[in-house]
Amino acid sequence: MIEGQPGEGKAGLAMRGQTHVVMDALSVIVHWKNFIVCNVLVVTIVAVAVSLLLPKWYKATASILPPKERDVFGAMGSASSILKGLTGRGAGQGGNSYNFFAILKSRTAKEEVVRRFGLCDVYGIKDSSMEDAVKELTANTGFEVQEDDNITVDVLDKDPQRAAEMANYFVELLNTMSIDLGTREARNNREFIEKRVLTARQELHDAEDSLQRYQERSGIIIAPEESGAGISAIAELYGMKAKKEIELAIYRRSMSEDNPGVRQLEVELAELQKNLARFPEIGIGTLRLYRNVMIQQKILEFLVPMYEQAKVDQQKDVPVLLVLDKAVRAERKVKPQRTLIIFLCGTLSLFTCVLLVFVFHGLVRRDTERGPLEEKLRRWVEWIAARYKIRLA
Repeated sequence: MIEGQPGEGKAGLAMRGQTHVVMDALSVIVHWKNFIVCNVLVVTIVAVAVSLLLPKWYKATASILPPKERDVFGAMGSASSILKGLTGRGAGQGGNSYNFFAILKSRTAKEEVVRRFGLCDVYGIKDSSMEDAVKELTANTGFEVQEDDNITVDVLDKDPQRAAEMANYFVELLNTMSIDLGTREARNNREFIEKRVLTARQELHDAEDSLQRYQERSGIIIAPEESGAGISAIAELYGMKAKKEIELAIYRRSMSEDNPGVRQLEVELAELQKNLARFPEIGIGTLRLYRNVMIQQKILEFLVPMYEQAKVDQQKDVPVLLVLDKAVRAERKVKPQRTLIIFLCGTLSLFTCVLLVFVFHGLVRRDTERGPLEEKLRRWVEWIAARYKIRLA
């Protein structure tokens, strides 16, 4: 029991009690210093040896920038640029079918890297398992979007030159696969629009034949300037309706129904249909047939530029990426971090030894009757103390 001086309050007694506990703890640590120092030193030396034996790993980084202008389906090739300037919808609305990360993380890209650099042998994969090689490569690669919107491709490898070549090859694959996806999507769009153009041309031809036969039978001929602005306005609306239907069809092929772009096109198309429903049938006979001819002409005028643009997009094979920084041979390793390994091992061993010391002290100072297990532990502590030349009280 700690006795205070006359007039000393509870706070003073508590302070003295805390000081006494701290001094007791320090005395225990000092008493077992040989055990603590020797074990911490051994663990630290082992950590140094292990860290020196660990292989060095190097990181190479390539930085790329997506194109500034991207169509609604993205520059990754999910669609061609046939809708550029038609809808005004940017990539910000999301819903891209393809993106850079989907390609970089794809099994196809990683298998190409494994085959190109013989990573089954590099990683020491038994039976040359492609599955295991891809998993190892995945663990040694990283793809991130930085604050400036550029994308970095990081590759870890024991050979700094191979790491740089692998990072650059990932960028090359990304570019090649993006072009291939874009070409295939553009071809699908071209084929889709081509069918619509052929249909529109046939419908125009049929409308012209019908008008010609009617005029030959009736002897009534209406010149274009006599048709008035009404038919032209309706034809314009029908042409816009055909264009919106094409846009909506392409969107639905690459995006979900919940995409904002799809919803907006559906609203616009519904509005056009509502406006067309307000117009009464304009005349009969020649006027009706002439109106059909003008409508088919307007539809064809809208479709042909889209078809021509789709053909151009199909032939595009220019790179879609801007390489900001090519990966170069690393000059310094990134792991193992020897200093950190040694510090952590030394700190952990020190903490463990101090904890064990207090456990040993508790077992030795225990005055009550001990059980069989405690007796064995005490004898073990005595053996340890003898080995480190520590005298037990």
